[in-house]
Amino acid sequence: MFPLTVVVFPYTAVPLRIFESRYQHLLDDVLSGDRTFGTVLIERGPEVGGGDVRFDVGALVRVASVGRLPEGDHRQIIVAATGRVRVKDWLEEDPYPRAEVEPWPDADEEVAPGLVDDVQASIRRVLALASELGADTAAINTELAPDPIRASYQAAALTPVTALDAYELLAAPGPASRLRACADMLQDGIERLSQELGG
Repeated sequence: MFPLTVVVFPYTAVPLRIFESRYQHLLDDVLSGDRTFGTVLIERGPEVGGGDVRFDVGALVRVASVGRLPEGDHRQIIVAATGRVRVKDWLEEDPYPRAEVEPWPDADEEVAPGLVDDVQASIRRVLALASELGADTAAINTELAPDPIRASYQAAALTPVTALDAYELLAAPGPASRLRACADMLQDGIERLSQELGG
């Protein structure tokens, strides 16, 4: 397990910098196996050196690429998140964090017609407002997948919120709940950015 200060969503890819010796060890082990490990959000405490408290819902990720960085043995990896997991039990942390986890698939929720399109439009509106305020948003792909579960996770990853709000999106029961929560958080963002632009 790799505890992080950010939430990783299924159906997304993220870069991670590996520098602590225990995570170097973890990476070596997973690269010699099936290239997969788990991530969870740190609830509180230090990111480096252990002693943190962790949330119990996370993502299973697979290492897609590995690159070396100039700083000694630091490595940059790209991981693709393949599914959501729930921690059943944290195990002894030697030589790195380990846990017994179980897959946690999304509940079978009916997504209202137009909800994905509405959320996608809100994402684009937030990015347009952020661009007016000087943010470089040109390279952000806002196209959501036709599948509502995949689209809900992509929307969650594109919704600019705190780590705790992102965790709420990850832990939503299913795609309809997640998309509705995204819509609410995006509307809050639109109102906040509009106020900033209005002076």
